[in-house]
Amino acid sequence: MNKTVDVLVVGGGPTGLLTAYNLLKLGVSVHLVERYEKSTQAIYGRACILWPRTLELLDQLGVYEDLSDIGFVLRGADTYRDGKRLEGRGWSFVGNASRGKTFFTHHIGVRQKYSEDVFRRFIRGIDPTALSAPDVFVDYVQDETNAEYPITANIQKNGTAYSVKCKYLIGADGARSAVRQQAQIDFPGSISPQRWIRLDAVVKTDMPNPRSRGVAIESPTHGNILWTLVDHGRTRLGYALPPKLSEEYDNGTLEITAEVAMEEARKAVAPFTLEFEELDWYTVYSISQRVADVYIKGNVVLTGDACHTHSSGTAQGMNTGVHDAINLSWKLGGYLLGIYTKEVFLSYESERRSSAQHLIQTDKETASLMSGVMPAHLKDQYPEDVDIREVLEDSFARNAAFTVGLAISYSSNVLNWPIDPSLITKTLSGHRLQDIMLEPPGARAPRRLYDLMPNTGRFYLIVCAGSRDSIPRESLRKLDEYLSSSQSFTHRLNSKAFAFLTIISGHANQAWELMGVEPFGHVYYDPKGVGYDTWGIDPTEGAVLAVRPDGILGLATPLDDAERLGDYFEGIVLPSAAVSGAKLNDNVGIIQDRQTNAGKGEISLENEAERIV
Repeated sequence: MNKTVDVLVVGGGPTGLLTAYNLLKLGVSVHLVERYEKSTQAIYGRACILWPRTLELLDQLGVYEDLSDIGFVLRGADTYRDGKRLEGRGWSFVGNASRGKTFFTHHIGVRQKYSEDVFRRFIRGIDPTALSAPDVFVDYVQDETNAEYPITANIQKNGTAYSVKCKYLIGADGARSAVRQQAQIDFPGSISPQRWIRLDAVVKTDMPNPRSRGVAIESPTHGNILWTLVDHGRTRLGYALPPKLSEEYDNGTLEITAEVAMEEARKAVAPFTLEFEELDWYTVYSISQRVADVYIKGNVVLTGDACHTHSSGTAQGMNTGVHDAINLSWKLGGYLLGIYTKEVFLSYESERRSSAQHLIQTDKETASLMSGVMPAHLKDQYPEDVDIREVLEDSFARNAAFTVGLAISYSSNVLNWPIDPSLITKTLSGHRLQDIMLEPPGARAPRRLYDLMPNTGRFYLIVCAGSRDSIPRESLRKLDEYLSSSQSFTHRLNSKAFAFLTIISGHANQAWELMGVEPFGHVYYDPKGVGYDTWGIDPTEGAVLAVRPDGILGLATPLDDAERLGDYFEGIVLPSAAVSGAKLNDNVGIIQDRQTNAGKGEISLENEAERIV
């Protein structure tokens, strides 16, 4: 029963499952333990909303379609006050923040237990034995003298003990993380006095079109009411417990039974009626806002709720966990496989911890306002008699792009280098590269760029080769000359780190004839130059974009400055095991020979032997 693996993941929620899946997909050996049986674990799952940027990331990972088959696709939102519909308020910020920025202008309502089912299925497709439950993580020891497998974790399964030796231990075991506690990592923060209720149910109501769009109800007694549509005909309802009931609950004079939770829900949605046909689940919880002091300690790594907690006010829990899982898995996987340097792996902490700290600040504001309480830091910015619901609207609008994930970005580090703002005017390093539509040669069947950039742990080098009417041939020749030389980073460094794409603004009958060199990787066309304009690239100059596996722009250089690309990758990609003198494109040598040597001929006549002349 004892095991030896590259990575032990503790916690079989969405973050742990996705981390394990991507590591397995990259070729890393993983053992994943979950303390609860699947049926019991489902009771604890609260997450149900996946925002646009999360959907992009899951799509690049290859799991989006399975989730969209189950979940409820939501576009648009209604907000009600005193039974009257209000235009452009509440959850309308989702469309406002995503429209024109992504092809995923929707969000999906799918309960966590169904998301977990999808992720488990993908894991089983790679390694049916990787996930083990119910298995309880007990403790671990770290042996500094064992360089290869320094951690030994002790696990209990149905009363039987076994051990797992691993290179890294990942704690994805939630807010009460046993891994975090064993590693003695502090988890500072605060607890809000507000108490919130969440329910999943089949309901009937006289609210107009109750199963078509997201809904927010501005209640005078129960805060900003969540009404979101999820899978299998269910509705997720959420509200703040009124202060008097919250006080009674805290002092032990009130028990929140299912009947109490449903009755308060009826009051919360008034004047609309609400009838519960079937109640699946409900919870009462307080809001804890915390961030772990460190995410990486030796060979222990924290991710998901194990290293940050916050309210469910803007549904950030699972979404933040997905960002964590993908950021961590490509970096750790690439490091363990000998592709990336340790500095790449360590950047997980600086990038994701700073994002969590930003989230906590916005969550303190939003959660307080949704409960009907003015945050202290906003009191000086509004009149004393301001309607707090208007302040909440301001908060929604101000934080919308971050909430839906499209504005999540990372500061300069080993992966994100400063870019000359005159080269690419509308995209910054450390920010997501916006998806665009492209067409392959010949076929006028558009494809999204992200479809061509699945998350395989590689960087995508996108050669923006210029416009059909003004191709910078000399710059392309210099780029081709460098990449074909033995001094190119593509030959000196691990080739598993790179994949190439060429994008030309406009259409052409044949890329080589237009460019004067073979395309770098497959070629696609930006028919009307919309992509170039979206990114802010001059089609007469072109550029090379180094895009991380998670779709974040790491660097952009002029076409004729490939040496800067080399400097960039020198700091993050390990040398190849054997440096090869082979050219990037098999055809380059033939093309160069044709430019300097006399042509050859073939004689093939019926009465003569075939020969070359």
